[in-house]
Amino acid sequence: MASHGISRSEYATQSRDEHRRAKELKKIEEYNQLASTVQEQRLATEHNLEALEGTTRLLRLNPEYYTIWNYRREILQQTLLAKHSPPGIALSPTSASTRTCLEDNEANQDPEEVATSVHAAYTSRATLHLKEELAFLLPLLSSFPKCYWIWNHRLWTLQRATEILPADKAGNFWQEELGLVGLMLRRDVRNFHGWMYRRFVISNIEFPRRKSLSGDEVENSSSRDTSLVEQEFAYTTKMVQGVGGMSNYSAWHNRSKLIPRLLSERKCGRQERMDFLEDELELLKRNISTNPHDQSLWFYHRWLIYSNTITPDRDTPNAISPFMSRGTKLLMLAAEIDTLQDLLEAHAECKYILKALVEYVGLLQRVREDPRDPEDVEEEEEWTADDEEKRRVDRRVWLAKLVSIDPMRKGRYQEILRGLD
Repeated sequence: MASHGISRSEYATQSRDEHRRAKELKKIEEYNQLASTVQEQRLATEHNLEALEGTTRLLRLNPEYYTIWNYRREILQQTLLAKHSPPGIALSPTSASTRTCLEDNEANQDPEEVATSVHAAYTSRATLHLKEELAFLLPLLSSFPKCYWIWNHRLWTLQRATEILPADKAGNFWQEELGLVGLMLRRDVRNFHGWMYRRFVISNIEFPRRKSLSGDEVENSSSRDTSLVEQEFAYTTKMVQGVGGMSNYSAWHNRSKLIPRLLSERKCGRQERMDFLEDELELLKRNISTNPHDQSLWFYHRWLIYSNTITPDRDTPNAISPFMSRGTKLLMLAAEIDTLQDLLEAHAECKYILKALVEYVGLLQRVREDPRDPEDVEEEEEWTADDEEKRRVDRRVWLAKLVSIDPMRKGRYQEILRGLD
């Protein structure tokens, strides 16, 4: 049945739409009014709990409002995290009781005891409020995991813990945060924001440990006593070997950053470093052979090859085997090229194999031009003019293939081809 040309179902739908629109308009009006109030408080430099509550309500609605995050930090520093609470700032029952006790007994106490009691009360109060601030952020992170400003404020809160709390209490904050990052990466193992955040958290756990050592302790201890590099290296191993881990750019990148420190702290010699490099290459070889189209594996493979064949900065080496002899470099490159050529037979259309072959043959020729080390026991077999020509022909064939299967980068391949003339 219809009324004035409108069916009942159409009328009901229209009514629901109008009701929904009215609710949305009301929400917008309430939001605008709240935002206006908080901005007025900010301009009036109101630093009190009422203003703090206003920022809480506003940021729950719009966590991208970075100006309000800045204002919230100003309020916290002037109120809940201030050394001495300004008038009108509510204290927890414990803090209030402590203050009353201090005021009653201050005249009869030793000044040092008074200072110690005041500091203990402040530490207790600050710890409580910092935990409350982190708890406020958790549901926001669940709803808006990619919002930069939430993570920025979380880091600020943790840094305040480092600044104002004793080292052991601040360390507990960072340890708990490491657990949170672990949960986040279990949900999304390739979240590069999470990996970057994890490195930051680890550095803030390690630094206070080193700082807390006295002069004699520093002299008598090794960096491994305060370092988490072994733990983090094991973590990357677990992550790259887990489900989907081999495609994890961030885990491989983190691994490349940890390895130089790991070997340095282990005080590895030349042979130990070479063994380590061979193990890493073998790990990649097994995975590349089953999934040669995984780009993340090739990024790490390229880092292993280039960082260990190009002469590194001897003051800050980031290679696994930074002082490898010329002969050893040539043998390693030749072995990798042979392996890739065998792999190409089974995956003739894989651009990553072709690109690696083009690069590594060029790198092999570059290393051959390095001066010989008279003490080098690794003697590579001599190249004849025919060998040189064969390598050049191979590179031309590979580059021509790349032009056909990777047309987006054909200009780059054609430029390399012209350089071979």
